Order: sequence, then C-alpha cells, then structure tokens
Amino acid sequence: MKYKYNFYDRKKSNKKKIIFVVAIFIVAIIISSFLFRNSNNKVLNKISNVILAPINSISSGINNLGDNFFSYFANKKKLSEENDALKKELEEVKYINLETKKIEEENASLKRMLDIKSNYQHFNLKYGRIILREHDNWTKKFTIDIGKNEGIALNQAVISSNGLVGYISEVNDTTSVVSTILDSLTSVSVNIGTINEPAILKGDPNLKSNNRLKLEYIQIDTVISLGDMLYTSGLGNTYPSTIPVGKIIEIKGSKNDMNRYAIVEPLVDIASIKEVAIIVE
Repeated sequence: MKYKYNFYDRKKSNKKKIIFVVAIFIVAIIISSFLFRNSNNKVLNKISNVILAPINSISSGINNLGDNFFSYFANKKKLSEENDALKKELEEVKYINLETKKIEEENASLKRMLDIKSNYQHFNLKYGRIILREHDNWTKKFTIDIGKNEGIALNQAVISSNGLVGYISEVNDTTSVVSTILDSLTSVSVNIGTINEPAILKGDPNLKSNNRLKLEYIQIDTVISLGDMLYTSGLGNTYPSTIPVGKIIEIKGSKNDMNRYAIVEPLVDIASIKEVAIIVE
C-alpha cells in the first residue's frame, strides 16, 4: 500500500499546535497578571492591570447580571407582598365602612321610631321594620318583621311618624303583612279638616303609582278646599280617631254635585318608609 503525503493534514496539524501554544501563552500571561497585579513594581502592576482590565470588566458584567437577576426576583416578591398587604388593608377598610354604614342606618332607624313614639304617645305601639316589598305590589302591601309573638293581630292600624299607613291584613308568628291605604281594596272613614264632615278615602288603581288617593261620598252641601286635612273618624273597628291621613290637592266637580270627589295626597310617602308602628290593644 502506497502512502500519499497530505500537505492539508500537515497544515491543519500545525495550526492546532499554534492555537494551543497561543492559548498556553495567554493563560500564562493572565496567571502572571493575577500574580503581579498587587506587585510593588509599578511597571508590572500597571501591565497586570491593563491585561486584567477586560477580564475584570467581563467579571463585573457577570456579577451585575447576577445581582440584577436576583434583585428582579427579590423586588417581584416584595411587590407581591406589598400588593397582598394593600389588598388586605382595602378589605379591612371596606369592612369598617360597611360596619359604619350599618351603625348609621340603625341609628337613623331608631330615630324614626322615636319620632313615631313622640307623635303618638297616647297609643300603645309595637314597632316593626319593613323586610319585604313585592315588585309588582310595591306600595299596596309589604311585610314587617314582627307578628303574633309580639302581640300583632289582624286589622290593627299601622302608622308612621307622619300619619296613617294601613292595617294588618295577614299575621304569622314572627312576621305580618300590611295592606296600605293605597290598596284599591282599602277604604278609610275620614273627617275633613276642622268641620268634621265625613267622607270615604279609598285607594285607586289609577292613582296609587303617583301616591294619590280618592276622596268620595262627600256630602252635597259640604264646603271643601284645597289643602284641607283629613283625619280618621274612628268609625269601624280598625282605625282610631284623629290619625292624620292626607290633604286635598285637587277637587273634581262643584258643590251640590253628587259625583264630586277629590284627589288626596297621603301624608306618608309609603314607597319610601322603612319602619312602622302598630297600634295594639
């Protein structure tokens, strides 16, 4: 077998040797630089620092990169902890605000009940809060939070601080249903102002949405005027006398007209009340 001399292989081998020698030389210089960088010889010290400058720069960059890397995650953790703390603080503030609002509402409710008591000291009263209004029956009926256990019975009169609200139409052990004077099935015997002329005040389906009532059966010769006040007459077994009910705001027909009637505005805004009192025996 004949051997063929290959100049390319020889050139490649020489190149590897040169690279190896250069690498050994560079490593030797770097090691020497590390050894002489603190040398008392200024020349050696300066040469060492010049040689090591790029290495120090690279090392510094790597260190900064590492510091930034760990700093990023440390800051992220800190921000996450601060965020959690702020969320917790916000929830506490919300809770305090809700509790404050609840206390304010309870105080306002107690004040309204005291107003009722102040206006009707001559009656024996039980106080209740409205807990349910039917969506399609908002002003006609509502449920209160007291019942038989508190002495509530059917047909007892229900009032607010300004006047008559209605009567107890259903009663359970702990709750009751109030039918208001706006209900078209409700009627109240009233006296007109100081003249004590009788009439009947009724709920009207066409008027209740505007918080209005209809005054009927007015005596032919009775003189009525806008602004006349209406009070319960005491006739019947439901409403005691002299409870204010409403005032006349419009008159339909003239004196001596048998079909004359009036539009009445209740003194109580039934759609907005939250507490009532029940007149018990």
